[in-house]
Amino acid sequence: MDDDARDEATDEVELISDGESLLVVGEGRSVERFLRSKGLLKRAQAFGSAQLTPLLRSSAGFVGTLSEAARESALWLKITPESAEAIAEFGLTDTTVPGVSYAMAGQRGDIKSWLKVDSTAKAQLQNPELLSGLAGAMSQLAREQEAAQLRAVLETIGHKLDQVLRGQRDEIIGDLSGIERELQAASRTREIEGWIDEVTWSKIDNASREIRQVQAKAVLKLSGVAEDLEDLTRVGELRARLNGAREEVRLWLSVIARCATALDEHAILELEYVAATFHDQLDTRRITLDTLRMEDRDEVRSALSALVDRLSAASERANGHKVLHFRAVPEVFERVNEAREVARRVGEALDIEVEWVAADEISWRAAARQPRQWRNGFTDGAAIAWEKSKPVVAPIAIGAATTIVVAAFKGSTDSSGSTET
Repeated sequence: MDDDARDEATDEVELISDGESLLVVGEGRSVERFLRSKGLLKRAQAFGSAQLTPLLRSSAGFVGTLSEAARESALWLKITPESAEAIAEFGLTDTTVPGVSYAMAGQRGDIKSWLKVDSTAKAQLQNPELLSGLAGAMSQLAREQEAAQLRAVLETIGHKLDQVLRGQRDEIIGDLSGIERELQAASRTREIEGWIDEVTWSKIDNASREIRQVQAKAVLKLSGVAEDLEDLTRVGELRARLNGAREEVRLWLSVIARCATALDEHAILELEYVAATFHDQLDTRRITLDTLRMEDRDEVRSALSALVDRLSAASERANGHKVLHFRAVPEVFERVNEAREVARRVGEALDIEVEWVAADEISWRAAARQPRQWRNGFTDGAAIAWEKSKPVVAPIAIGAATTIVVAAFKGSTDSSGSTET
């Protein structure tokens, strides 16, 4: 008989959340049944006592309690708006451990009907020290998952740098590569020896400050790209600037992603070191690290929002000049979409939501029906003629502008299908 179809007399799971992720612990297949009924099973990953042991080294008995209670059946998942809605009905309540909430759900017969049950009698994971260790381990898992996502994004952001950009990168990154190597060595030591001692920690103690300095410079550079785009109004200038901006966006976002990865890896090691040496400070340190992480994300979110806003505005400005610049506008849209896609991938890996209104490139025929397009074309044509011929009399420039607009019209109609989007 299928396990999911069995009528269990008692089927209970314990839910622990640190606000960012959820841990579900239970006996046998109850955890899988619970998450499947909520549509969350595919997002979950295994959580074993091995992940908790380093954070409860001074309380080995609690590790045994976890193993016995879970019977190797514990799954962890990152909370999303969808999963938060799915578990909201169980009303997780605050515990004595800062930032940690708890609930106990029970299922009677109907696999789809899970109810919140009294947790005072059978709850096995409410000991404050055990909850503290669980919260620390969940925080580590969240950072490990984010670091893995960032590394995957970095592999897809390939870019060739010219000499100027290469020089800027090397100047700003400075010793970041050295810090990354030290973090890798510390992580390797942790794998081999099973913990982080004072000697190992002393080598990476100040790394987070140095990483944030690099990140701040990269964010500043990204903001500079956004400001440059805001100042450009003519399509030719936009096209020229976007050609370089595309590579700059890739460069500085890749630096930001590297810094975020390094900060996650440093926090994982820091939580383990504090658990081993100052266990009573584990909760406060976890909350501090979470707060710093949110502040880092806010800084990056602000820069990404400004960038995508300027990119969207550049698209709109280009659309308004389609009649005359029917060949340049598609290139502007291509560069904008490339830069925005990189920003989207990095933002998703960092769990940063950035909203923007995507502009669709207007077709030449649709543009030709808009009076503003002809006004813009007339003005652009006059400006181009003036710059190229430097006439003394303005009407000469106006006549040249008219000629250019008509030529654009003829060129577009001759190429028919190629001007449609």
